[in-house]
Amino acid sequence: MINIWNRRYIGNKNKLIGTINNCVREYMGNNAYSFADLFAGTGTVAYHFATEGHPTIVNDTLYSNYVAYKAWFSDEIIDDIKIKHYLNYFNSVDGASLPANYFSDIYGDKYFSVNDSKKIGFIRQFLEDNKHAFNDREYFILLTSLIYYSDKIANTVGHFEYFLKKRPIDSHSELEELNLTNVVDAQLFNIDANKLAREITADVVYIDPPYNARQYINFYHVLENLARWSKPTTFEGKSMKFERDWLKSGFSRSIAPQLFHNLISSLNCRFIVVSYNNTYSAKSGASINKISEEQIISILKDKGNVRKTAIDYKAFNSGKTDLQNHKEFIFTCEVGK
Repeated sequence: MINIWNRRYIGNKNKLIGTINNCVREYMGNNAYSFADLFAGTGTVAYHFATEGHPTIVNDTLYSNYVAYKAWFSDEIIDDIKIKHYLNYFNSVDGASLPANYFSDIYGDKYFSVNDSKKIGFIRQFLEDNKHAFNDREYFILLTSLIYYSDKIANTVGHFEYFLKKRPIDSHSELEELNLTNVVDAQLFNIDANKLAREITADVVYIDPPYNARQYINFYHVLENLARWSKPTTFEGKSMKFERDWLKSGFSRSIAPQLFHNLISSLNCRFIVVSYNNTYSAKSGASINKISEEQIISILKDKGNVRKTAIDYKAFNSGKTDLQNHKEFIFTCEVGK
């Protein structure tokens, strides 16, 4: 069974949830409060607070993440027997017996074996062709299971910036059920965080923006293509990234401090929690942080009282960047104080 954090995802904060929760509890106590996660990624942090009963706002610009939110953050009634039936059917499919399809033509023998990619493409097209057979949440549960499956078996180091040089072999793995909990009162968004900040109100806002020049769309373009299923045929470079620039974040560029300032100043909330890290001296230029610690503190101080906590933290690092003495910083801000 799949849990929400069972993805190979850069910046996954599952191991920091305890610290984040303690920061929020210290300020909010046992009072009722709403929680917003504006750069939610896998949704792990927001899911913790949502399953604790807090009204939750969850947002990310990647549609593949939003797809997963539609499965995890819902209270729509589903037919468990139907879900199991289709998962069993998908797992019975033999990729070797299938004809080539869009997904295998693009990614076969690169990110996946030919047979695995044929199977993934077959299942994805089946879901699209039979969307009428499912309610909203059932459709997204099955698609989320396929996304997690594809992430698990991919011929990569843990992200899709490139595929491994070794030839991929058939995985003989299976799609799994999601370990779901019905969530009440969750609002889901797939828009720019700075735009959303001007439109929402929440007691607690959690902010975990991209830290450096590495773009998340370049790390997860294969899963994004699988989720969107618009079937582009032209790509950029051997890694087959999207040619269009529309999903790249300004927080990974030199304008990040300005964007952070605009974001914080737009928030209508009582308490802010910001995650950031200390890769300011990374050997790879692409890994160096775009916003300085001094800038973060200065911008937050304009909003209220600021505290900083440093945590020893082994970052998810599947590339060649050697991050020594890595720490995660948690900045908290009591708004108006």
